[in-house]
Amino acid sequence: MKRSVFNLQTIVLASVVLSAAVLFGLVFSLQHGYYTQMADAKKTRHHNVSSSASKDTTPDNTLDTTNSAASSPQIQQQQQQPPIPGAIQLSAQELPSGYRWVNTANGVINPTMNFNVGTSKTIQLQNPTDAVHQLVIDDPNGNQLTTSGDIAAGSSSQLSFNPGMTGIFGYHCIYHPATMKGTIQVQ
Repeated sequence: MKRSVFNLQTIVLASVVLSAAVLFGLVFSLQHGYYTQMADAKKTRHHNVSSSASKDTTPDNTLDTTNSAASSPQIQQQQQQPPIPGAIQLSAQELPSGYRWVNTANGVINPTMNFNVGTSKTIQLQNPTDAVHQLVIDDPNGNQLTTSGDIAAGSSSQLSFNPGMTGIFGYHCIYHPATMKGTIQVQ
C-alpha cells in the first residue's frame, strides 16, 4: 500500500513539474520577441555611433491642405499599406551598426526632410524589422510635437505633420534614438 501511495505521489509530482515546464515554455515563447526588442533598444542606446545623415533630395510634394493649425498627428496603423502618392516614404532598416530610417525612394539613410511652413505633409512608415519603432518629431527646442505611435514588427503607420513655424526640427525613433534620427528643415 505504501508503495502504491509513493508511486502515485511520484506521478503527481512529475505531472506538476512537466506542466510547469510546458507553461514556462509557452510564456517564454510568447514574450521572447519582447525581450529581444528591449535588448536591442538598450544596445543601440549605449553605442556611440555617428549618424550617417545626409541631404535628402525628397521632392517637395505637399498635400493640398491649407490648414495652418499647429501640428496634429493623424495616425493610422495597419499591416503593410500601399504607398501614398506624394508622401515621404521611410522604412526602418537594421544595419550592422544598428537600426536606421531609410528613404525608400532614394536609399538615403536618416534623410533630411523638407517641409513648407503651414503645409501638411504625410510621412509613411514601413517596419519590416523584428523590432518595434516609433517616429517622434521634436520642435527646435527638443520638445516632442507629434508621434507615429508604436509601429509593430511587420506593419506600417503614417503621420501628417503641419509645421507652424520655420526652423530645423528633429525626428528620431523613441526606441533607437542614437541611430534612427535626422532633421526636418521647414521653410
